Amino acid sequence: MAIPLLDLSGTPLKRGEIHGETMSSSIQANIQTYMDRFMMDGTSEEIIWQEAEKWGARFKEHDEGYYEEMSGIARGADVPLRAIALLNARYELAYTLYTNEAAAANDMPHSQQPEGCTSFGIQPEFTATRTTILGQNWDWLEGLVGNMCLLRVRSDDHPDYIVLTQAGIVSGMIGFNEFGIGLCVNGLSSKADGRELHHRPFHIRVQDIMRSKTFNEALKVVFSTDRVCSTNWLLGCKGGEVLDIESSPNVTHTLYPTEGLVTHGNHFINQTGIETEFERIAPCSLYRTPRLDRLIRQNTQAWDVDHLKSCLKDTFGEPRAICRYANEEDPVEARTVTVASVIMDLDELTIEVTDGPPDQNGYQQHSL
Repeated sequence: MAIPLLDLSGTPLKRGEIHGETMSSSIQANIQTYMDRFMMDGTSEEIIWQEAEKWGARFKEHDEGYYEEMSGIARGADVPLRAIALLNARYELAYTLYTNEAAAANDMPHSQQPEGCTSFGIQPEFTATRTTILGQNWDWLEGLVGNMCLLRVRSDDHPDYIVLTQAGIVSGMIGFNEFGIGLCVNGLSSKADGRELHHRPFHIRVQDIMRSKTFNEALKVVFSTDRVCSTNWLLGCKGGEVLDIESSPNVTHTLYPTEGLVTHGNHFINQTGIETEFERIAPCSLYRTPRLDRLIRQNTQAWDVDHLKSCLKDTFGEPRAICRYANEEDPVEARTVTVASVIMDLDELTIEVTDGPPDQNGYQQHSL
């Protein structure tokens, strides 16, 4: 099964309506997936909707156009706007909801692990195509498999871009634009997360990066203001630049490729000034990150896409592997898998993506 590609243009409201109408069933499924996940930690449905409405107002304050597109999605899918706010603020809500009625979520059982991913960036001197390549396995809730979409957005007001997202979210997690600026992301966790909720939300920042005309502009999206939650931003640009930025709400560290390659998982590699949390609940990141580096380097020739795909199919440590499968011991609401595997060529402006774990699902290629 292939992830659907939506071609979007026109006003934010019109784009949202097309998104909502086309992906209505997947949007409703994603709303239920997140409601189930948040309620599993003890948070009441009433509190979840209250927090979602607060985040809807914050989105409007930060970016009127983004909020308008959220409104269009809600109209097209025939769901309440607060439900679309829930999806678009899902990254921030994961931190704020856990501190309300679900105080026990701070002692999350070790089997219930949060969002994870394993990513890489390669400079063109080391690829068979002599192009800049970013890629990752994006691991998150099993219920999202089959409910993703690619958005190919065209506008006279900003650069065209293509982004992988969860149906119902205006922006996404992984993508690139017409200037060859690309992004992969990894979830991180630190003790400072969720303390200051007024900063620019994660998914708006992803859209800001997709709309950047220069690499400098894209980097400023991460560095210019503090953040609500921790994130790893793997950024690349055609012409050969690749940077990895580890960010907590108020601290950032930059990692550079070593001999053409940088890999990242879900723990802070540079922990200066940061109290990191992710290893306590997801220690698998500690082996996924160096293992992907080693697997890629085992091929002594210039690295081609087929080799990179084989590395992303690695099942060492299963089910908590680079290619992740659900742990049957986890509650259904918390089961995590590789929802999509992605490889992007920032010079050729192409993306290859799977709908589910890459060892059992083929890659489909799309271009901008």
